[in-house]
Amino acid sequence: MKLKTLVKMVLVGAVLIGVSAAYAAENQADWSTTLSVKLALLTKLGTDSLHIDVDTIAGAVTLKGVVDKRETKELAETIAKSVAGVKGVSNDIRLEASVANPNKVGVAANEAEAELKDALLQTKVRIELVEKMGADGFKIGTDAADGVVTLEFDRDFTTARRQEAAKLVKGVGGVTKVVSIEKKEEK
Repeated sequence: MKLKTLVKMVLVGAVLIGVSAAYAAENQADWSTTLSVKLALLTKLGTDSLHIDVDTIAGAVTLKGVVDKRETKELAETIAKSVAGVKGVSNDIRLEASVANPNKVGVAANEAEAELKDALLQTKVRIELVEKMGADGFKIGTDAADGVVTLEFDRDFTTARRQEAAKLVKGVGGVTKVVSIEKKEEK
């Protein structure tokens, strides 16, 4: 009887150790992903990213915080999605203007106008890339937010072609900054 109880206890202990080890490995991967996202945000956005909290659970990243600029909110999501190990991004970042005036119709109207300007700028950027770079222009991902344009490149793009694209985009009217990121490899 004691042997049966001892065997059961050993088996339960082994299962608990296995579960703990699996949890620790996943937790370590999440910590690594969180730190990688924070580093990428800091590298690409500078001090604007200091108001963004990053949490990762099973590869799903949640961005939280309050930022002053809309482009910081939008770029943060794009940058986080490009980090290895990220399976999805939930962008819960809020804009200071909407936090200060949550019920103001003017805030919503300003956001709609800004989104329209961004779409127009992104279209101008896409046209410039395709006209000047041909088929390669179609392969470059673009996003625009308040004058800041993000270019997303496949790994096979050479440094020279990336620099050429960034230079072309900087010449488009309304572009204030160009951020380049690597496309995340699909699994």
